Amino acid sequence: MDKKGAKGYWISTSTVVDQDLFAKYLEKVGPWLKEIGGEIFAKDMEPQGKERTEGANLAIICEFSSMRAAVEAYESPAYQELSKLRKAATKNGTLTIMEGMDESAKLRRAMGK
Repeated sequence: MDKKGAKGYWISTSTVVDQDLFAKYLEKVGPWLKEIGGEIFAKDMEPQGKERTEGANLAIICEFSSMRAAVEAYESPAYQELSKLRKAATKNGTLTIMEGMDESAKLRRAMGK
């Protein structure tokens, strides 16, 4: 875990079924993400769901400084409490934590290798 220069990501899709409750989640999770150094990298309210994500009306990628930071953020008591709102406001949710490319992989890709 934590290859040099590799960021960590949360990748999530879901179907929002309670807009008001989801708005409450967003009001809380945004400042919390900023506080811990995470940020929303991409968001789409009309994703093209494929392979068990059909019907999703939300896809989000959150970026963290490292894989370790992404895992610690998810496992933190603060986020576990916030996630209760997300889970209550959505259905068919998916959440994956993954590590991005490290510095050497980025360099190889930039050089066409």
